[in-house]
Amino acid sequence: MVLSGTGRQNTGGFHTMKENEKYEVIKCPHCQKDVTHIEGTDYICSYCGKSLNDQPEKESRWQKVKQYVLKNKVLVSIAACLVICVLVMSGIVSSAVNEKAHLEEQLQDQTAQYEDLQSRNDTLSAKYNKLQSNYTDLETEITNYQDQQTTIDKLNTQLAELQEKYDTLSTENESLKSRVSTLQAKSVNTSSSSGSGKSSSMNSGTSSSDAGNASGGEMVWLSATGSKYHSIPDCGNMNPNKARQVSRSSAEAQGYDACSKCW
Repeated sequence: MVLSGTGRQNTGGFHTMKENEKYEVIKCPHCQKDVTHIEGTDYICSYCGKSLNDQPEKESRWQKVKQYVLKNKVLVSIAACLVICVLVMSGIVSSAVNEKAHLEEQLQDQTAQYEDLQSRNDTLSAKYNKLQSNYTDLETEITNYQDQQTTIDKLNTQLAELQEKYDTLSTENESLKSRVSTLQAKSVNTSSSSGSGKSSSMNSGTSSSDAGNASGGEMVWLSATGSKYHSIPDCGNMNPNKARQVSRSSAEAQGYDACSKCW
């Protein structure tokens, strides 16, 4: 646009235009500002100092991006933060997914181990219950054995008492046997003496009568049952505790005969 006038600013200063001097307003292709150009002067931008005739080189895409970034630093910063956040969140999510998979695998392993331990626990519980039952049975048997041991102790005491009585009776029996043997020896001697008296005094009736009386005064043993008299108190099946001693003449008078075993 071509204008005319005076006192227009150009190239950073004031220029007094002459009458009918022409000027024009040109937009600087470099800084995009309006510059007043006076005809006949150089086409120099009073703002950026570059030629108004020079066309600016086409900016590359990177330069445009750079200029955009410089002009919109806040938005670019926010976008960068968002991208970083997205990347971080992606990493976190990916890590969380991997961790979840790992935890699920561990959970499966732990579940399998738990089931195995539960099975073992059931088996051990069954064995424990069986052992507990056996233990109870053994306690019952031990109690029975203790009761039996008490009975055995009582029987042993009674056996000892009976053994003592038996020993006492055996001693008495031996004493009686000794006495019987002594009496038998005396009886034999008496019989021999009586026979000798009879052969030497055949003419003496009084002597024969005395010998018969001596023989009749010999002591014999009678059992509780039976019809024989004995020279010992335990002949055969005799009970020496129930045997009684009488004179031979008295036994014969009662109908007893001499025993063929001991007499």
